[in-house]
Amino acid sequence: MITKLFFLVFPIIVLLMPLTPLAQPDKPVMNVEQLIEEAIQNNPEILAQKKRWGLFKQKIPQASALEDPMFGFGIVSLPTNFSFKDEDMTMKEISISQKFPFPGKRPLMREMAEKEAEAVFIEIQEKGNRVIKEVKTAYYELSHVYRALEVAERNKEILENFAKIAETRYAVGEGLQQDVLKGHIEVSKMVDELIMLGQRKRALEAKLNSLLNRPPETPVGIPEEVVFRKLPVDTEEFKKAAIEENPTLKGMKKMIEAKEKSHAIAKREYYPEFNFRFAYGQRDNGPDMKRRDMLTGEVMMNIPIFYKSKQDRKVAEAKAEIETAEAQYRAMKNEIVYMVTDMASMIQRVENQIELYKTGIIPQAGLQVSSATSAYRVNKVDFMTLLDSQMTLYRYELEYHQALTEYEKNVANLEATLGKRFSQREGGK
Repeated sequence: MITKLFFLVFPIIVLLMPLTPLAQPDKPVMNVEQLIEEAIQNNPEILAQKKRWGLFKQKIPQASALEDPMFGFGIVSLPTNFSFKDEDMTMKEISISQKFPFPGKRPLMREMAEKEAEAVFIEIQEKGNRVIKEVKTAYYELSHVYRALEVAERNKEILENFAKIAETRYAVGEGLQQDVLKGHIEVSKMVDELIMLGQRKRALEAKLNSLLNRPPETPVGIPEEVVFRKLPVDTEEFKKAAIEENPTLKGMKKMIEAKEKSHAIAKREYYPEFNFRFAYGQRDNGPDMKRRDMLTGEVMMNIPIFYKSKQDRKVAEAKAEIETAEAQYRAMKNEIVYMVTDMASMIQRVENQIELYKTGIIPQAGLQVSSATSAYRVNKVDFMTLLDSQMTLYRYELEYHQALTEYEKNVANLEATLGKRFSQREGGK
């Protein structure tokens, strides 16, 4: 009588248990947006990139600054008897000189430094996008681990009940000992799965702490349950946005502009640079005459007569650097367009997979478990069939949660590639 009552109640237990979430420890619930804000403020790689930008900003005024003036002190036309009064041209002289580049060169040097600093500033955005992607990836993987732990724990309890059924039937001579052993083996497998999931959870928590620049053992809250939010996919719009907003491409454009300034500076090397010098000479009075002090002014310039082996080569070098940078830009643009196309296709594929699991596979697998349980109760199917149907449902539940995780990770990858985050997404269950 007890056995029959158990068989009547057990199908209801099997169907209801997957719908009831496990009680979680008393931990705060994590919100991915809060984690992203914390990472942007505290991530060491982002902070290091900001420091690097500050370094390049300091180079801007240096680039257009004049060379330091030269101060000189010397003696002019001193005879070998070391007398300052015998010769009229003997004098003690002080001088100051200043070098000036050809007009237009200094502004170009400043503009080149500004473009380089802008490229480094864009790298902060690129680094931020990458960190955000890594935070989201770790967060959604951790969320999947929590859901997998729930599913595995529920499945373990169900398998324990199956094992008890097999033991009861074996005790009354209606079952086989191998069914009992198989039930306990599957329970042990679930225990092993729970151990591995626990290790994975700790590793992901440590990864999040690392990204947030927290101590490794800082307690991490429970991720919110992932709710499927559909992303409207427009591949052509994504491609256009990537070409315009991708930080890598924007940074490469700035570096091309910087190299164009370098090319213009190289052309200025054909023109001379000037050195202005002013000197004051003090002369001692002679025995029979009073000597006036002397002033000297001069302008010196270099003569670029070796331009074929120097200036021409420098201009050619700067031009080659521009062409190399442009070729690299085109190659990166093609790669990013391909990546966007591939990501959009993958998002659509996973979206269809999620719908299939949600509306078809999992409900059908649940009905199969219910049917197998009822059939096993009246000896129409064996224990292995019942066990297989439950393990199939378990796998499908895990695959569904994994698909949700992959969907969010693909969206995060697409956001990082486009250089922007999606605010409008359709909610769902």
